[in-house]
Amino acid sequence: TMRIGLGMAALGRPGYINLARDSDLPSRTVEGMQGRANLVMDELLLRCGDDDTPWLDCARSYGLSEKFVGEYLRSNSINPEEVYVSSKW
Repeated sequence: TMRIGLGMAALGRPGYINLARDSDLPSRTVEGMQGRANLVMDELLLRCGDDDTPWLDCARSYGLSEKFVGEYLRSNSINPEEVYVSSKW
């Protein structure tokens, strides 16, 4: 199997985006950021084949990334065995 990863830094803390921020993230409310993160995670899962495992990389310093990933996994009923989630200090 192959792991296809998504770093959540810019999705959880948009201050990391320093070019075209307004067009890439038009709403910087928590709801808007969660919505954008959901779209990107949807795309990750779509691109993963049956033998691929999606990998979501979070960190405390990535703003709301852990919250966004947790909400996404719960709302889509994704089992922990179906995805890798990493987080660091």
